[in-house]
Amino acid sequence: MGNTGKSKLVDALAFAAELGFLVAVPIGGFIFLGFLGDRFFETRPFFLIIGVVVGAIVSFYGAYHSLIPLMKDKEKDSNER
Repeated sequence: MGNTGKSKLVDALAFAAELGFLVAVPIGGFIFLGFLGDRFFETRPFFLIIGVVVGAIVSFYGAYHSLIPLMKDKEKDSNER
């Protein structure tokens, strides 16, 4: 395994970490904001549920736009063969 193999592994691990942050941070952040909103307005599960839904939507959007270039590169590679 040469230098390119290690480079590909590092790139894959970096992309996996980026994807993990793209999913975890928005969901966690919006859940926290929903919790704070429920405490401030005294509406127990309302803002928490909205936070989960908005966090999931933002996470999906970020992950989708992060994966588009990867899918295009794979499609380009398969067309070149």
